[in-house]
Parts: sequence; structure tokens; C-alpha cells
Amino acid sequence: MYYLYEHQVGYHSLALGFPSIDSCNAICLQTKSGLFGVHVYGCDAFNHIGRSMEKESDAFASFVENHNSKSDFLHLYSACFHGKRGWLNGGTDGWKKELQMYARALGYKGKVSVFNLSTVPSWPGGTGTSTSDSAYVEFRRVFDKVTILYKPWTQCVHPDEIKASSIADGVNYRSITHKGEVSDKFWFDKALTTIGSGGTGFVVSPESLRMSFNHKK
Repeated sequence: MYYLYEHQVGYHSLALGFPSIDSCNAICLQTKSGLFGVHVYGCDAFNHIGRSMEKESDAFASFVENHNSKSDFLHLYSACFHGKRGWLNGGTDGWKKELQMYARALGYKGKVSVFNLSTVPSWPGGTGTSTSDSAYVEFRRVFDKVTILYKPWTQCVHPDEIKASSIADGVNYRSITHKGEVSDKFWFDKALTTIGSGGTGFVVSPESLRMSFNHKK
């Protein structure tokens, strides 16, 4: 499987992991063949590094469209801290507008299921400028079902990071550049090859995906 850091996109038939989701968004598209994912950075329209949400969503759609394992879309998922999702100034539904933008870029019509990590009780505190710990999020595909697992990031163990460019294969694990292009040149050139959660982590129940909606446009 692949572990996607900021602005990284990936495909795997069975599982994708997202390290240290803080104000970022872990977005995963389930298809008949597997899972496509993108780790969306957590700032206000990416302006401080010249990105825009439109460029990132279009690039992800291009990654999916041109992948050799593209197949029918089944479900679009997201996991993030809604209380920290800061790309949209004002309001409380930025996460929904963001996902609608990704759905439009993909040409996706169907159910969107969202897990709000801000609803998890007794979440550990953070360090430095962060008021709470970030999260490890993992999407696992078993036949036609997807399970979402999560755990506080500081409770996970992993080896030292390596350069993402050293394991990029030009197909299944790539990056989105500041120009909104899919590339093997990584803006955030870091990667992990394994993450230990000290167990199975916490599984999101279907009942917890309360903020779901259908995208029809």
C-alpha cells in the first residue's frame, strides 16, 4: 500500500494510508478495481505556495482518468477535522464545498460519505501551535466495502521518512505540483514505507458517517 503525504496522489487495489491529517483532508475514491486517494493540504486555497483548490482537484481527476486501472466509480470518501479545515474563510461547510469541487472535477455522481474527526471524544492534545494531535487515516477495501480506520498520529510508530521520489513509479504513486500537474517531482518529497498503529486502530462505523450527501451535478 501507499502512504500519501501532502499533495501526493496514489492508487492501490486494497488500501491507502494518510499520515498526520491535521488541517488536511484525506479524500478517497472507491472504484470497482481499487482505491484512488489524494492528501489535500490544509490551508486557505493554498495561496501561500501558489496553489488553488481547482488545480489540485483537476490534477487528481487527471490522475484517475489516465490511470490504467480506472474503472466504474462507486463511492467518494473523506476524513478530516471539520473544526480545522481552513481553506475556506467563514462558514462551517467548507468541507462539503471542497468535496463537491472534487466530485465535479472527477465527473462523479453519487454518494459522498464524510467522517468528521472533530467528533471523536477525548482526542489527545497537540504540540506547538496545534491544539490537538493529528490523525492517521487508512481506507481499506474488502470486496465491495470500504472500512475507514483512524488513530492519533502520536500513537503510531514508523521508520524514518525517505524521499518520495525514490519510490515513485510513474503510475500508482505520484505528486501534484504547484502548477497543478501530476508529476514524479514531489513538492513534499517525503514518504513512509510502513506505519504501525500499535493495533488495528479505531474503525469508523457506518453510523458515524453522518455527514453524507449525494452529489448529482
